[in-house]
Amino acid sequence: MRIKKIWLVNFLKIFIVILLLWWMAASGRLSWEQLTIVLRRPDVLVMSLAVWCIGPVFLGTWRWWLLLYGAGLHCDFVRAMRLQLIGFFFNTAMPGAVGGDIVKAIYIVRDQKGRTTKTPAMLSVLLDRIIGLIGLFLMGVTSAAFSYETLVKNPVTAQLMTGLGCVVALSFVFLAIVFIPYKNNRDPVDRLLSWQVPTFKLLRGIYTALRSYRTKPWIILGTIGISVLIQMLFLYFMGYIGRVLYGDTAFDPALLAPIFPFGILVTALPLAPGGLGVGHAAFDRLFSMVGLPGGANVFNVYVLTQLILNLLGVFPYLYMKSDHIGSASEKFAET
Repeated sequence: MRIKKIWLVNFLKIFIVILLLWWMAASGRLSWEQLTIVLRRPDVLVMSLAVWCIGPVFLGTWRWWLLLYGAGLHCDFVRAMRLQLIGFFFNTAMPGAVGGDIVKAIYIVRDQKGRTTKTPAMLSVLLDRIIGLIGLFLMGVTSAAFSYETLVKNPVTAQLMTGLGCVVALSFVFLAIVFIPYKNNRDPVDRLLSWQVPTFKLLRGIYTALRSYRTKPWIILGTIGISVLIQMLFLYFMGYIGRVLYGDTAFDPALLAPIFPFGILVTALPLAPGGLGVGHAAFDRLFSMVGLPGGANVFNVYVLTQLILNLLGVFPYLYMKSDHIGSASEKFAET
């Protein structure tokens, strides 16, 4: 029964994505011919490969490896990079019941050989996502600051910059609360989150995981800094694609800074790998709001080149020869 439900949910997700892409193509917002740019301009492929290797592969692995170290989980850097690539593969090729984060956590728990439970491993990948989001919005604020005088004159970009600033401020207020020292188990936030309220259990897990790093604040600050670097690479790559497709005069990459974080946030919706469909619609709307052309087309090249590279994670997965990882991950998620 559960398998049928999973198949039904995945079918509905695929249907929604196909419907969105069809509507955008039919309305002229999305042109699949623009993808031929990767054949006509090899520099786009080279740039995509460089961004992927330096950003999500190397820097992304480094961020997660530091979080594993802070949680007391033993994993060498090369092993962590292999697991990172395997996670990319599962997130891209088999989204839904088997998520890349769950697969990574399974391998980490197995590597500990009974020295830990699944909770620290799962919280490490959860924190990796949370810190990635903080870094995303902090990058938006930092990048927008370089073009502040231009962006503040536009009412839309000015409002978006205010939104970015509020998110970053709230994030650092939350981190400050997390690292306040409490004695004798008198943590008021922990008591508040222990109430039987929807989502409080998840928030308490995130809060508790972050509290475990209070003696190592440099790890949290360092991983946030790494996240900023990763997102700056992605921002530059999207701007590069925009200039290649539409020219330097029609495409001002400075306008990307305040809209990029919000567009990427929308792609986190679990409909399709990389936010296919919803990401196209989100960036099409955001680009038009600030006066940039072809949001759906730019995102199309951006996301598809990265997703194709993510499939390379199949090679470390086959090399590691893990048996029945799919069924194991489902049981892991249930317990």
